[in-house]
Amino acid sequence: MPSVIAIVIVRPEHLVSVEKRLAETDVVSVISEADLIQFHDMLLSQPPEVLLMHSAFAATSRGATLIAALKSSPRETGTAIRVFIEDEVKAPLLLAEKDLPPVDALLETSRTLERAGTRQAARFPMDRRPVVVNGDAAQLVDLSVSGAQIQAAVRLRPMKVVRLVIPEGSRDIKMQGTIAWAIAVPLGGSMQYRAGVEFVNPDKERLSDFCERHGTVPDPTTHERRRGDSSIRASRSQGPS
Repeated sequence: MPSVIAIVIVRPEHLVSVEKRLAETDVVSVISEADLIQFHDMLLSQPPEVLLMHSAFAATSRGATLIAALKSSPRETGTAIRVFIEDEVKAPLLLAEKDLPPVDALLETSRTLERAGTRQAARFPMDRRPVVVNGDAAQLVDLSVSGAQIQAAVRLRPMKVVRLVIPEGSRDIKMQGTIAWAIAVPLGGSMQYRAGVEFVNPDKERLSDFCERHGTVPDPTTHERRRGDSSIRASRSQGPS
């Protein structure tokens, strides 16, 4: 593998599609997590400027070991370790706009490791239910009592305040929020914008009721993941009954 600026670790099923997306650059290399053992020593001897992975891998023992080793590496400027922003089927969302250098595009299509996996509220997939964002029609990708992921035809920019209205019979759910992240994604011949919104003083009781009635099986929260991991470790230590 040639010396590169950024290395991307993906799920095996996403290797081909991500390689195609990044085929035009020679400063980014893509590795399947299944093949990582072949490149482990190289990663530590020649740390990249940026390491990008999916959040589930970062939480594994292999991922945690690699991250700890890179954080203690002698590279003067260190390695920026980031995780993908993923869609509802866990595929990485890669920036579609062509006017950014490849590494800058990867940085805009990811978040810092410290911000990943910190969700405290269950997130319910919403099957693209309608939502109104600043007066424009959009779609709900998922929803929780503290935030939402939306997709819209209008451009959405990080740190901007937005008004959301979720149609709900005679009593629409109205909220205000801040765009936490936003990226452009292609859809047919047009461009759509996917964004994460953090709510400001939401009506959690109404949102919880809406999620329970209209959402599908939610992602686990950080607390539930940790509790599940602890249960697994405990059962392993006790052995078979």
